[in-house]
Amino acid sequence: MSSDKKLFYISEDQIAEMENGIDMQKMVAYDKCNEDIKTMELAKTGLDLFMKRFGKDNRLYEKCDKLIVELDDNIKQTQNHMDML
Repeated sequence: MSSDKKLFYISEDQIAEMENGIDMQKMVAYDKCNEDIKTMELAKTGLDLFMKRFGKDNRLYEKCDKLIVELDDNIKQTQNHMDML
C-alpha cells in the first residue's frame, strides 16, 4: 500500500472512481471549449461576410477587423487551455 493510501485510507475502487470523475470533468471541459471555438469561428465568418458585403468604406470595417484579430487570439488561448487539460 502506498503512503498516500495509508495516510488517507483510500481503496483502489475509490481511487478509480476519483480518476473516472476527473476524466469526465476533463471531457466536459474539452467539449465546452470545442463549442466555444465553433461559436468564435461562426462569429469570425459573420464578421468576414459583413466586411465583404459592405466593404472598406463602411464605418464598422475596422472594428470588425479588430474583432476578428481578438477572436483569433481567443481561439488560440482556448486551444492552449484544451492542450493543458
